[in-house]
Amino acid sequence: MSGSIALLALTILGAVNGSGTRAFTPGAGGFAATAFAKDKPLSWKPIEDALLRVNDSPPKEWGIYRTGKKNEPLLLQTGSRFLFIDAHDRQVFELDPSKIERKSGELLWSLTDRPAKPLATSDWVVDDIGAAFVVRVRLAGENALLDLQLPHPPDIGSLPQRPQTPAQTRRRNYFAGSTSGFCQSSCR
Repeated sequence: MSGSIALLALTILGAVNGSGTRAFTPGAGGFAATAFAKDKPLSWKPIEDALLRVNDSPPKEWGIYRTGKKNEPLLLQTGSRFLFIDAHDRQVFELDPSKIERKSGELLWSLTDRPAKPLATSDWVVDDIGAAFVVRVRLAGENALLDLQLPHPPDIGSLPQRPQTPAQTRRRNYFAGSTSGFCQSSCR
């Protein structure tokens, strides 16, 4: 009896999933949908007020981008060069600029366009120093030290609520129609 219940459960699962017994194999059924979602380019928005130093000096033209509210992963642009920084896995990849699309105020790039081999790196520091999130890494092939500081967004949830103020009324002009000596001499 228990064998027929198990067969019935697998049959129902196959009918719901639409893929039969292949539902548990990677790339079939529900797992394949996640692979298609990765092909779509992600919207990378700029991070305001970030600081970047390369070998203790700021680059002339640069930008840092992220996909959401978290600071991982990051897309760094210095001049016409793009670097994909995965601080969690401690990897940096150089990206092909022709695969990055510019839109108004954002970049579009897909994670599937990431190169297979990362750049050689060392001396990683990934830390939260209170006011900022710090990523420091040495690009070994170029002997360049990237020092990136990303500010935390302000925590406005802990601020006290502002009391509702009544609509401001027009104040009376006490000097209108006055016959004082001060107003007669300076108001006309």
